[in-house]
Amino acid sequence: MEGKYFGWLCEDEASGNHMSWYDAKMESFVHTVLWRRLDQPGYDACRIAATSQGWTIEGAAVFAQNGTAAHLAYRLFCDATWRSRGASVSGWVGHMSLDLTLERAGTDDWRVNGEIDPNMTGLDDIDLGFTPASNTNAIRRLDLSEGTGADCVAVWLDTEDWSVKRLPQSYHRTGPRTYAYVSPQHDYRATLVTDAFGAITDYPDLWTMCRT
Repeated sequence: MEGKYFGWLCEDEASGNHMSWYDAKMESFVHTVLWRRLDQPGYDACRIAATSQGWTIEGAAVFAQNGTAAHLAYRLFCDATWRSRGASVSGWVGHMSLDLTLERAGTDDWRVNGEIDPNMTGLDDIDLGFTPASNTNAIRRLDLSEGTGADCVAVWLDTEDWSVKRLPQSYHRTGPRTYAYVSPQHDYRATLVTDAFGAITDYPDLWTMCRT
């Protein structure tokens, strides 16, 4: 992956309100991000860290949802190739409490709150619909060269009813840090911009990385 994608030597990004560093042990790599939501009031603070088993993406989002306040903490686990292994979400949306676990069962199956969901069989990515953090795992797993693209389907948390569904989507890498992204189910098409690591800096109409 080094050279083809972003590599481990992340550039100095002093203009952004986020940090990256590493030493000789890959497990010490940490990348932190703060996003501001654009369609509703809200923020999301995220930490991406290398582990002995791959990668962990964790954070907390606070935002307005249909006229009420929401607070959700999340953790997403990937193997060394960025294939999703599981996730957890806990918190509340208004008066509703939310506790969700997603676990890979064997090679292809998924458990949703402990129960095998046959609709999720064979999927590689998790997309937590309330945070741009879970675009990074798909972008890094696909590891696209410029000018190439791929279709994929994610295990998706739908924020309309907070249930888990399949989400078809596609990424086409148009530049060193730009991707033409399509979510047909939402009739959404946009150019996503990332930083040197692969975290979203610009998600049109939805999220922007804080720069102050």
